Order: sequence, then structure tokens, then C-alpha cells
Amino acid sequence: MIQDNYIWEAEKKDGTILTTGEYLEDVVRFSFIPTNFNVQRHDIIGVPLIRRFNRGFINGLGGGMKEYLLCVVSSTFRLYVKSSNGVILITPPDYELYL
Repeated sequence: MIQDNYIWEAEKKDGTILTTGEYLEDVVRFSFIPTNFNVQRHDIIGVPLIRRFNRGFINGLGGGMKEYLLCVVSSTFRLYVKSSNGVILITPPDYELYL
């Protein structure tokens, strides 16, 4: 399933590694790590982040998953990663992306 193409982890200033949760205070590194060799790894280092979330889009009429987006939010941008192919989309911090 495309939502399984990535896992994420965040490293805090004290070296603690987070793999669950939404809020990203005191994070010095955030990584989207591929579990599938067909997509690339993405690391965000030294940028203050606020939170993260995922969003799935389904095909109408029960057609299954269309796309799955992973997102991290900073005060100046949102970085979306498409799970299907690893493409990055960067938007303003308050922009809601819908596919």
C-alpha cells in the first residue's frame, strides 16, 4: 500500500528519537525514510518545525487509495511528500493541499 512507502523519525536536541506523535518542538532533524527502494529519502535539518500530519485521498466509487501525502509544517512553509513517488511539494504554511 502506498501509505507504507515511508516511515518518519524526528531527532530532538537531546538526542531522543521520536517515531510517533504530531508535535515537533525542539526537533533538529526530521526524516522521511523509505521502506521501498523506489522512493528517495528526505531529511529536514536545522529548520524549526511545528507539527506533522498525513492525509490520504481515495478514488471515488470505492476505487482504493489515490494518493497519500506526508506533511511537516514550519512557520514559513509546509513540505508535502507524495508516498507514491517521493515527489516534494512546498507550499505556504497555511495552504491545504487537496488532490
